[in-house]
Amino acid sequence: MSYHLNLEEVRKQFKFDSSIKHNPKVDLEFLPYTTKFKETQYNFREVTGEFMRLVGQKKLPEAVDAEKLLSTALDSIHFNQANQRGEFRQMMKTLFLDENDQLYLFHPQTLYYINTIENENKRLALFLYNVLWNRQKPWSVDTSDQTDADLMSKLLFRSLPALMDAKEGSKNYAVMLPEISDLFIQDFQWLTTKNELFTQQVEKIISYYYFFYVTQFAIRNEALFNSNDNAIRPVYFTFEEEERLSKTRVSYEYGWRSLEKSVGRIFSHVNLLKMLNFADVSQEGQSLQVPLSYEQIAEQVRHMSLEEQQVLEQQLDQLIEEYQQKLSGDSRWALMGTVADRYEFPALNKIHHLYRMIDHQFNQTSRSKPYNEYKQWFVHFCQKTFLKSRGRSGKMLILDTDYLLFLTKLIIKDEDKVRLKRLVDEFEIRGIIFDRDTLTAIVDYFEKLNLLEKKSDSGDAIYVKAFL
Repeated sequence: MSYHLNLEEVRKQFKFDSSIKHNPKVDLEFLPYTTKFKETQYNFREVTGEFMRLVGQKKLPEAVDAEKLLSTALDSIHFNQANQRGEFRQMMKTLFLDENDQLYLFHPQTLYYINTIENENKRLALFLYNVLWNRQKPWSVDTSDQTDADLMSKLLFRSLPALMDAKEGSKNYAVMLPEISDLFIQDFQWLTTKNELFTQQVEKIISYYYFFYVTQFAIRNEALFNSNDNAIRPVYFTFEEEERLSKTRVSYEYGWRSLEKSVGRIFSHVNLLKMLNFADVSQEGQSLQVPLSYEQIAEQVRHMSLEEQQVLEQQLDQLIEEYQQKLSGDSRWALMGTVADRYEFPALNKIHHLYRMIDHQFNQTSRSKPYNEYKQWFVHFCQKTFLKSRGRSGKMLILDTDYLLFLTKLIIKDEDKVRLKRLVDEFEIRGIIFDRDTLTAIVDYFEKLNLLEKKSDSGDAIYVKAFL
């Protein structure tokens, strides 16, 4: 194995010839964020429409306009009296359009006709398509059941503009967590077999897996080289039906409080990973595709010869020295203190030192603004979905009843029932863990809904039944 930094490319891309410019554009980005946050970002309905079109390799010839849609439908009908046209128009509008003149999503086919206007939503959809769909074959909605639809629905389907075939979506983002892609595809494909549930909840599965992917990316980066496995590290959630939440709870300490720190440093990791992936990587004389994760870089280092490791160490020393000199004008390096060695291989310790430098200078200079705005894209999303304020306990990750029931359905799938213990294990596989009090509240909620079947008083003999 061989791994060597391309220092000339690092200097070029990060603008070492002037003042260092962080977050250069690369062929495969890690996340879809910029350093200029927009408060109005991410309408997940728009994201869902674009995601569906990418997965199906479809595109709209034009944005769906409510007035044009109604006119097309009405022009196909002969009315005996003039006032009938207006009455029929109002009936169609009531049946198929909401207060914002957007289509009601009553059939999977309607998902293709969600207008995606904002570029931020298109960019997020492409990111999710890249990292979750991960080059799977195109999947399109089965429209054969439209022949069984009622007359009004048939009229609407005939009036919608015909979808056009599109090329496969571009590959702009690196798949750093393929095990999450595999799990998403498994869940998504099952959901596609349930037309009504799919139409109602596809936005929810895309939204959750977005949270899941980014949080696991942030958590795994924080571990740096301490782990060489691909294990999911679940995050503690509480349940909205719980009455008392305190700071002494495990779910407080290892929920958002812990996750916020990892998410907060995500911009530093993205910059370091970009530096480390301006590299020449080979195995048995064959070049390897980048980008590599920290774990993959560590694996390269472990299998390098002593001479190759020494070359890499010299390159890292040079990079650290130049980085420090270029930012010496406003970065108070003395405040950083010493960085203790944590790893067996000196090269990995030097990379850890470089990471500490990158993160330190963002927090000690005016460059804190792009550092904070980059993470805000994700934090703001969390605030609109899973993050709730619970009095003195502050912000906590809360799973509401809708998400609990949806994810439970996703886990049970077509089985009649599953053991409660297995259900909890499957939540953990999907990145969610509950402390004892939260699990008790969830069990109580299931019992109220008559979803529990108890074979005995043993916890292992409690089942959660399937439900509509």
